[in-house]
Amino acid sequence: MITYYEDGKVDVAILEQAKPGKTCCGDAHTVIHTEHYTVCAVVDGLGSGEGAYQSANAAIEIIEALHDKSVEQIVEACNQALLHKRGAVMTIIKVDYAKFEVSYSNFGNIGFVMHMPDGTTIQPIPSRGYLSGKKQRITSQRFPYQSGSAFLLYSDGIKKPPSKKMLLKMDSPRTATEELFPKDGYALDDVTLLVGKIS
Repeated sequence: MITYYEDGKVDVAILEQAKPGKTCCGDAHTVIHTEHYTVCAVVDGLGSGEGAYQSANAAIEIIEALHDKSVEQIVEACNQALLHKRGAVMTIIKVDYAKFEVSYSNFGNIGFVMHMPDGTTIQPIPSRGYLSGKKQRITSQRFPYQSGSAFLLYSDGIKKPPSKKMLLKMDSPRTATEELFPKDGYALDDVTLLVGKIS
């Protein structure tokens, strides 16, 4: 299923689907638009099915409650919420309009890449491990962005993310849906692909 989140500043399209044969998806996402910033997050609960779903959604509830905090603080709180659960990996970004800055925090194998109109690509290497309530060293990074930048967050079910050329060429994720989300570009796993364009 593809969902759209649009506010004219950061427009987002997300494909999320469960592993074939499973009724619930162990991946989850959220997009929160405010006047001053947008938060996007993708969370992958370990494994698949109900246990993965519960872990992923526990993290999403925390993000939605604490979206005004720093990305580092949000990931710390998600880690605490996952104590006695199966665990999860996640990536969260916050696009700050006043500072023209993207804050990024990650734990585990959720990919993030941002392409800018001047040709710059930002693609931090994801950290190893997963969140499960154990004490972890959570870090964050900040990157400047340009108007017209495009970004992806994606779980490990994505075999081949959309190309830089396609992302920069698109007017919005909604108008490029067919190219962004081909029917056959996914592993036999829970899948989440979040595509955003910054005005």
